[in-house]
Amino acid sequence: MHNIMVLNAKGGCGKTTISTTLACYFAGQGYKTALMDYDPQNSSHHWLDMRKPSQPPIRSIDAARSRTGVTRSWQLHTGVETEVVVIDTPAGVTGGQLVELFNKADTILIPVMPSIIDLNAVEGFLNELMRFAKNRLHGKRIAMVVNRVRFKTPTYEKIEALSARMNVPLIGSLRDSHNYAIAMESGMGICEMKTGVSTKDRKQWQPIISWLHETIPCKDPLQTPKFPGLPDWQPEAKSVAIS
Repeated sequence: MHNIMVLNAKGGCGKTTISTTLACYFAGQGYKTALMDYDPQNSSHHWLDMRKPSQPPIRSIDAARSRTGVTRSWQLHTGVETEVVVIDTPAGVTGGQLVELFNKADTILIPVMPSIIDLNAVEGFLNELMRFAKNRLHGKRIAMVVNRVRFKTPTYEKIEALSARMNVPLIGSLRDSHNYAIAMESGMGICEMKTGVSTKDRKQWQPIISWLHETIPCKDPLQTPKFPGLPDWQPEAKSVAIS
């Protein structure tokens, strides 16, 4: 089982959008998938409630609220057959909660918006995370994704510089697209929308998916991982993971 955590202490950076898109992708590829929601707003949980029975199943795990009469470990149990768990996290994560979440993750994706406020926030968060993670990575992989990009700005270039300075790879940029709002409101993912209206978004997910599959085996080991709806794609350069 592989745990993918979407993590950033800053709110409003698109953690739920990325989490639901990833869960939808892996479920659609035939992985037994669970979506664990630590956010008290339960946005991921509500998105799952809107999914149709005909869509690939995704197990819902509400990690934000304790259930009476159930132990915490049982409440967070993902099932013995689950292959991929996507973990959506709340804003304001720090201290003991950050420790708990970090220990659960195999892979951590950090979304960041291309604004100076978000840049300053993510730099502080990365410093805290890396201080804690310094001797505890043990094979964990950490990467950044720039979210809601309209065009490359000086702030975007500063995010690239931060990525290089912190040795945290920047593996993808997602455009500011209304398709994500439509998908969230209808229980879908970008990979389930009509190809004609979502091709640009699908292309931007391919580098992220390729990076994830460097440690998550494809269902068909003879095939190159490809985001649904795209022609054959070859990566421009291999991403570098933290060691």
